[in-house]
Amino acid sequence: MVSLNACTSAKFPLGATRVTPKIQSVPVFKTSDGTELVMQVWQPSHKPSARILLLHGFNEYTGAYDSVGASFAKRGIEVWAYDQRGFGRSPYRGLWSSAERMAQDAQEALQLIKQQDPQTPLYLLGMSMGGAVALYSAKQTGLPIKGVILVAPAVWAAHTQPFYQRWALAFTQRVIPGWKPTGEGLNIKPTDNKALLKKIWQSPWMLRESRVDTLAGLTDLMGKAYQAAPQVKYSTLLLYGEHDQLIPAKPIAHIRQQLPQLPHTAYKQYAHGWHMLMRDLQGETVISDISRWIQSSP
Repeated sequence: MVSLNACTSAKFPLGATRVTPKIQSVPVFKTSDGTELVMQVWQPSHKPSARILLLHGFNEYTGAYDSVGASFAKRGIEVWAYDQRGFGRSPYRGLWSSAERMAQDAQEALQLIKQQDPQTPLYLLGMSMGGAVALYSAKQTGLPIKGVILVAPAVWAAHTQPFYQRWALAFTQRVIPGWKPTGEGLNIKPTDNKALLKKIWQSPWMLRESRVDTLAGLTDLMGKAYQAAPQVKYSTLLLYGEHDQLIPAKPIAHIRQQLPQLPHTAYKQYAHGWHMLMRDLQGETVISDISRWIQSSP
């Protein structure tokens, strides 16, 4: 006898939230290889004094920076961001591309943003993984930017990691590259802003687990960014929090020493800062510091 209980039709859950229906156009960044990446723009109420291309962190998406973009916009700075390939609303979500392709995406986006308003100064800002992409990109000459802002950049290169960590990653990548560890149980605190962290993680566009081969790709990117530091061609602002539990202080100190001492290059460390510096409880202070650095740029 066959039971029909398991064959009842599934119903799409109706949302409890009530909003005004509307059709909205979402900007899309089409890269040179045809990949379409969803963009988000935070605009000030008047003509911007500067523009920022913001590159998000690992497993994140642009919407996780709503508070950051809005804060910069209040200060007269326009912020552009896109879901990096493999993350958020991009195609092949959860799969890694390459450090080179991600850097090329950033370079192409910068050129397109600059074309819209050649007179407004443009800056490249990267957070965590985005900081590694920004650092790796900044070794290229000819970018239409006045400077680079690295916020807790992911520069934990493989050779600076414990040997057992390198061995475990290499082994699992070879044997079970599709395995997706969640990171649960590591007891890592990325920020002291629990309310914002909870809000961000409620989004379905955040990735909650990562393939081992994607983690290997991230490690490759971090190593290339680490090595690129002496070749950076633009004034750089490097920011780091003393309570950062994701990126150790040692590779950050190395990056600081290796960055060319170009005019306006600066470093700031926050005694009460965590990894998600711009979204910590003192995030407004960090955003104010970045804004002042931009406004004082020669």
